[in-house]
Amino acid sequence: MTDDITLTAPWLHVRPEHGEGVVWDAARQTLLFVDIPAGRIWQAAPATGRIDYFEVPGTVGAVHPADDGRSLVIADDDGIALCRDGRIVRRLAAPLADRSDLRMNDANVDPGGRYFAGSMAFDLRPGAGNLYRIDTDGSLTTPVTGTAISNGIDWSPDGSRCYYVDSPLRRVDVFDYAVDTGTLSNRRPFVDVHDQPGFPDGLTVDASGGVWVAFFRGARVCRFDPTGALTTTVHLPVDLVTSCCFGGAELDQLFISTSTENMSADAISRAPAAGGIFMLRTGWRGRPGTPVRTNGW
Repeated sequence: MTDDITLTAPWLHVRPEHGEGVVWDAARQTLLFVDIPAGRIWQAAPATGRIDYFEVPGTVGAVHPADDGRSLVIADDDGIALCRDGRIVRRLAAPLADRSDLRMNDANVDPGGRYFAGSMAFDLRPGAGNLYRIDTDGSLTTPVTGTAISNGIDWSPDGSRCYYVDSPLRRVDVFDYAVDTGTLSNRRPFVDVHDQPGFPDGLTVDASGGVWVAFFRGARVCRFDPTGALTTTVHLPVDLVTSCCFGGAELDQLFISTSTENMSADAISRAPAAGGIFMLRTGWRGRPGTPVRTNGW
């Protein structure tokens, strides 16, 4: 038996074209997310209702809080950058400089504070992307090469496993993970979803080790337990579901982002919730996120 939950209306709708990358900033009690083609970074505080944003040149695939309590790390057109007070203040890595055919996509922070961020081609061609890692000393490495759409990534509660999505493969993979070195090894399938609608996109891991996966063109988020068994399905009134995360003061609220990418005006009129941010309490709790360790960047 699995739990089925149906949502009908978004919690927040700021009309992004391609809403992505929901992340909970515990220090500010704020939900962060991006509108990729607009280069727009949103910050929404549920407790106060305050919503604001800033923009950076080009696209932005992901945003995460830094450990100084006031800066944000973003995955942008050129690579990875540090933002403060609504502007880029330092370029941390530029693996995509002068590559107008590529952009950065989803990202996350490992238990040691390292930033992992993936790339993809605008034309979605296989093999053009990579998964990059910035270590706490600022050095850049490429632990996974030749991806198509490098997407969701997160770690098990004990840090020994890393879950990862390259969307066109239509599966969630898992690596063994060494927190002390940031090393990925022994990649293998965790769940195969070829027979299910949509493509796996963003993901998050809850405090019990369950893996929540957003399905782009699949109108749902699914939870798989640590063995890969499906336990929960959240159905949404929009097809393009992009990412999910736990947040709120008790980390008991699941936030879900959606998109209107390439939807016609007529399609949007028939799915007015498209692009909205959804929120629900599932009965599960998330894990405290790790801010990016900057070491004085």
